[in-house]
Amino acid sequence: MTVSMQGWRMRAARGAALLGCLLTLGSAQGANLSCRAATPLETLTYTTPLAMPGVISPKDGTCFLNGLKVTRPDGVRLAANVFLPAGASSGGTTKYPTVIFVTSWAVADFFEYLGQQQRLARDGYIAVAYTARGFWDSEGVIGVAGPVDVADVSGVLDWTLAQTPADPARVGAAGISYGAGLSLLALGNDPRLKTAVALSGWATLLDQMYRNQVPNPTWLDILQISGQLTGRLDPIVAEYNAAIQNPDTPASKLAEITAWGWPRSPASAVAAINQRGAPVFIAKNWQDDMFSPNSSLAMFSQLTGPKKLMLQPGIHASAEIPGALFDVDNVIWDQAHRWFDRWLKGQANGIENEPKVSLQPKFQGYRETLSTWPAPELRALDYQITPRGAVRWELGCLCWRGITGDLQTGTRSTSGRDSIGNALDTTATTGPIPVLSPLAESVGLPVINQMATVLPAFGVRYEGPWLSQTLKLRGAPTLKLKAIPSQKRGMLVAYLYDVDLVGFGTLITHGARAVHAATPGQSQDFSFDMVATGYDVPAGHRLVLVFDTQDSLYGPPVRAGERFDMALDFNTSMPLQLKLLTR
Repeated sequence: MTVSMQGWRMRAARGAALLGCLLTLGSAQGANLSCRAATPLETLTYTTPLAMPGVISPKDGTCFLNGLKVTRPDGVRLAANVFLPAGASSGGTTKYPTVIFVTSWAVADFFEYLGQQQRLARDGYIAVAYTARGFWDSEGVIGVAGPVDVADVSGVLDWTLAQTPADPARVGAAGISYGAGLSLLALGNDPRLKTAVALSGWATLLDQMYRNQVPNPTWLDILQISGQLTGRLDPIVAEYNAAIQNPDTPASKLAEITAWGWPRSPASAVAAINQRGAPVFIAKNWQDDMFSPNSSLAMFSQLTGPKKLMLQPGIHASAEIPGALFDVDNVIWDQAHRWFDRWLKGQANGIENEPKVSLQPKFQGYRETLSTWPAPELRALDYQITPRGAVRWELGCLCWRGITGDLQTGTRSTSGRDSIGNALDTTATTGPIPVLSPLAESVGLPVINQMATVLPAFGVRYEGPWLSQTLKLRGAPTLKLKAIPSQKRGMLVAYLYDVDLVGFGTLITHGARAVHAATPGQSQDFSFDMVATGYDVPAGHRLVLVFDTQDSLYGPPVRAGERFDMALDFNTSMPLQLKLLTR
């Protein structure tokens, strides 16, 4: 009887301890977070912190607490979790470096960063992750990185300092996509944050939504639908999405959207970040059609404090996800970890003295470095675009001309017009299947096109000379153009190809520009930059530039069935050029 009673008391004590832990998890606000030691049975059966939340790992001393709630001043409760390092539950006076992770759009804290949080905890960090306002179990309305969303980062920091032994002098923010943008905006807003790691984020919101006056319908719709499915989206998002994709939207409405988007743009925080020299780590992927690298490169060039930029193949967030979800080696997160070690732990690992840019070209297995961006190691290479003109037989080459134009180095005075219409699309494309095509490209399966299939009435191509050595393209190709729209609305889509001896081209990069209030028949400046990339064109190949007037990635500037022509105008004093940066 005595033995039985003693066993019952032991079981009751264990149950009370477990209940106390669960109560702590459910009402973390107002009570310091703590973990308990593993029982003998738990020590024998222990696998990972995720399997036994609230229990100190008998393997490495870390502890995982989930199901937490951070209450904001407006009553909104944000879902969160915490990884504590060994010793953080002992009640001592030691303070720990801390990283606050902000979840991506439509993603939840209970899975996105667990792998990276666990790695940081093993290395002595407190790692907090929270679900951004309005998504999943976080209450409130999704404000698209508005002031309240940015203030939430500071609110989670307040909560972390109150509930954990976090060192207020050693706190950083990190995130992928939406979390990246919020981390940078918070870095500019809250001086307690010492650094930010921003992966697959954006710099200027309108540059991603409406770049060169061209909407991004695929990704705009993905963002809207995913937000509606996983949270409570501010109705203004659907309103603005529809307006951006409507060719009849007045300029005043677009100005309203631009004004709304600027404070939601990390580029707006550059001055504040520079004022205190806060270190910034940015990673971008070449095939990210949601947030192309261009505006982030521009923002990076404006930062004056310690900074690091990593560029690599991948669609939106694809290069970073494995390292975030799982406890695996990942070149981006491994470098980000070094970044935190330098700026939150004070380790003299030398990362701030290394070249500021690390990049991996498309379809290549190596990485290279550049001292900074813009990179003084790169040189300009300009090709003059010369017209194809009318179809004709030329005695000089004993060949037919007028099927293609040329890309030529040097200066050549050539006049003419090359006109194309939008009645049909061409075979030139950013990818036959939106999202999946660039994903396949990012893992080594390029978008291929046979140049001879580009119909001359609806597309025009300009062929460069055969290369005697490898041409290493870096950054954003820029097009210096004059064009004549046949009506007030029109668009040009540009594709740059690496073409072999038999005419098959591998897509290098692309870009588009539209007009909505042009004077019909009048020549105007139509210059624009293409998506930044890193690409090695082999010797024996050549560059081919193709223009047409439509692509699934780029929203049309006209109503369905509305026709327009676009003419490249060579009858001006300004030469038409393709401007490249090469190594």
